[in-house]
Amino acid sequence: MTGNDLRLWRKSFCWRRERAAQELGVSLRTYKDYENASELKRSIHLATIALSLKDLLPVLQNADTNRETVLNLLHEMTREI
Repeated sequence: MTGNDLRLWRKSFCWRRERAAQELGVSLRTYKDYENASELKRSIHLATIALSLKDLLPVLQNADTNRETVLNLLHEMTREI
């Protein structure tokens, strides 16, 4: 995951940098450094996946959700790790 990927992830939630930093548990300065990095730590990548899944949890718990669709989504989210 690159800093640009992180920026796109943040914008997909319509979050400001302050909110993203808070959600990731880092200072604003550190978060800004992350967005300017050519490559991020694996832990940050995993944290973004976890935060993304947290918002998807109600959808995933829906009985009508196709198991294969969910597995494909998880595979896509983690394929670069």
